[in-house]
Amino acid sequence: MSYHSSNAPPPPPPGQTIVLERRERNGWFRRLFWPVLIISVLINFTLLSQRTAGLRPDPLEEQYVGGSLSPTADKIAVVRVEGPIALNTVDFAVEQVRQARNDQRVKAVVLRVDSPGGTVTGSDQIWREVALLKKTGKPVIVSMGGLAASGGYYVSAAADEIIAEPTTTTGSIGVLIELPNASDLLDKVGVQFQSITAGEWKNMGSPFQPLEERDLARFQELVDDTYTRFLRIVAQGRDLSMDEARAVADGKIYSADEALAIGLIDRLGYQEDAITEATSRAKLDAPRVIRYSKPISLGSLFGLSASARSNPLFDEQTIMEWRTPRMMMILR
Repeated sequence: MSYHSSNAPPPPPPGQTIVLERRERNGWFRRLFWPVLIISVLINFTLLSQRTAGLRPDPLEEQYVGGSLSPTADKIAVVRVEGPIALNTVDFAVEQVRQARNDQRVKAVVLRVDSPGGTVTGSDQIWREVALLKKTGKPVIVSMGGLAASGGYYVSAAADEIIAEPTTTTGSIGVLIELPNASDLLDKVGVQFQSITAGEWKNMGSPFQPLEERDLARFQELVDDTYTRFLRIVAQGRDLSMDEARAVADGKIYSADEALAIGLIDRLGYQEDAITEATSRAKLDAPRVIRYSKPISLGSLFGLSASARSNPLFDEQTIMEWRTPRMMMILR
């Protein structure tokens, strides 16, 4: 004889099976997560393959800023150069300028610059794209934000007109290269680096040994050569002689009023004034004003894209950049 608790369910009849439905909390999220993740991986893999093959460059998205609401109206594009000029900032700026140049409905560009400058090569790449844009006949008006110094001024110099806000800081026209020397510190902690090189100058500028006089002289030659190019860019853009450009290009920073007095900018005003000037020069009645942004992909939302992943503090690339002497056009 068997005994059952009064609260226990009776046993099933012979030949029957009881199926208990299990309900999980947040089951909908579990069911959606993996399909969305797989789709995201497939989409990003496809886009990466297409970009690698040169089949489909990702167009930037257009954001409405003001003016005409008609999607078929002629456009004024606001192209932004913001933050230190290096790596992703350069790539994004170049993408914006090229898209504005190739878009037949973009009739003029407002270059919004708010940057302390950055690498020489990055500044020169953006300047070149602006110069190519001007060759298409599209007016380019610079609108300077709070800071448009050094490389920030370099990228502005090719514009048809430069408008700075009353509180803008600009100038700082010059070039520098910084060469860290950790040899004394390494001696104190008992660490030594031995370089094995082929080539008389190959170890020039190493942070693990004192800088020799001949190395210093060679770096000075490189900086002087780049500085001369900077002067030429300023002289051509501002219609100055080389001597006149050199007189204002001693690395000094200027207020907006000072920059106006010495001819580095054309007038004071805000972004709206630059848009109005661009509209006038392009002979437009009611343009649509837009700016560009990077498209959002599912991969970036899930952190799968390369740009969405943050680099470790001391990864191989960071160490190599730290060891490599690099000429800069940046406010100090």
